[in-house]
Amino acid sequence: MFGYKTIREKDLNSLQVKIDGLEAEIKGYYENVGEINEYFKAIAPLLHGTTIRDVFGLSVDRKDIRQCYLECAPAWGIINKIAKAVGEMFPYLELRRRDTGDYVEHHWLLDLLNKPNDRYNCARFGMAWAVNRLAYGDCFVYAPKKVGKDRGQGKEMYIIPGDRVTIDKGGYAQPMKGITITGGGDNQTIKPDNFFESFNYNPDDTSFFGVSPLIVAALYLSVIDRGMRRQDLTLKNGGPTSLITPKPDNLGVMPQTANTLTEELNSKEVKGQIKALRMAVDVHELGKSAVDLGILASHKEAITALCFIYDIPVDLYYGQSKYENAKEAKKSLYENNAIPLANEFGADVLAHYDLGGEFTLTVNTDKVDVLKDDAADVLDNLNKMHATLNELREAYGYERIEEDYADKPMLSMSVMFGNEVSEPIEEPAE
Repeated sequence: MFGYKTIREKDLNSLQVKIDGLEAEIKGYYENVGEINEYFKAIAPLLHGTTIRDVFGLSVDRKDIRQCYLECAPAWGIINKIAKAVGEMFPYLELRRRDTGDYVEHHWLLDLLNKPNDRYNCARFGMAWAVNRLAYGDCFVYAPKKVGKDRGQGKEMYIIPGDRVTIDKGGYAQPMKGITITGGGDNQTIKPDNFFESFNYNPDDTSFFGVSPLIVAALYLSVIDRGMRRQDLTLKNGGPTSLITPKPDNLGVMPQTANTLTEELNSKEVKGQIKALRMAVDVHELGKSAVDLGILASHKEAITALCFIYDIPVDLYYGQSKYENAKEAKKSLYENNAIPLANEFGADVLAHYDLGGEFTLTVNTDKVDVLKDDAADVLDNLNKMHATLNELREAYGYERIEEDYADKPMLSMSVMFGNEVSEPIEEPAE
């Protein structure tokens, strides 16, 4: 019961050495007593500021990045939280003329963004783009151009899964000859005119891929992965395994005592109940719990570091923001992540269609509700400024009042400007 076992006295001496050895070692991933504990081997670099690559190995396969995204819940949660916010920003991308700043209401690029293809709307396309961009450090977009009278215009756009892309390298004149999409039967090669890549800067000049934040975070992902596996093992095993032995008294322990203890601990009648033993016993723990190992604490520290790498408030992950700070945390997500990423896509798609010299494509932040000032704060500030009635109405979206009084400052009786009293007020002379 409860993972306990009993042993006879005659076996105690032969097992004592093993028990001492097991008690001395913190239970982890091991095969032999005294072997280096792999879990703390993973945590040690975190404490000393070094790095390891035991999550992906020496050579990184982009399929490993995909598996990490799909199988590591913290990584999936952080990436998708940012990607969802990016998708929400895509409908607010506005096309403006670079020279005048005038808003462009009708253009084929806006139609393409509104419906990139038959399966995706604007927001869903933006989220898919951001997932690849955040997980792999780059995102390849298949964006073929029309021919004929509409030559050069965008036809459709599709996101190419990052783990299915290989680079066809060329020479000095054309470093990237194109990309090949693998894993779909016949491998398809796409020329540079029909795709564009958004990516993090990669200091490796032999690679055309961006740097994946998941590779940078390999150490922290290792801590998370090992901690989750260790907790899973603890749950499956019913907690740390223990041995119970009868405690010898001055007269010694009879062999049948162990048999009695076994029956009292493991009989059906006592399962799920509190049992009072009629003899003294010794408990020998063969491992440590997740709490004793500090797994939960290290797991949280690793997630905090992962949030740091992706530049999001950790409170957004744990949902621990107080009500008054929740809006600020969400505002930080949009200002530091969603809007810059959406603007990056806008610059890349303009460059692909050779429109960057004529237009800008950026998020209109005035339309993002979470970035707007609180209505009560706006009203308070306008009142302190002695705003006109029409200014107050305009701030709240109401129509103007076409009267003179509505365009005059609203001053209280106690407000005075300048030296309104031309003569000093003195007591009349007698």
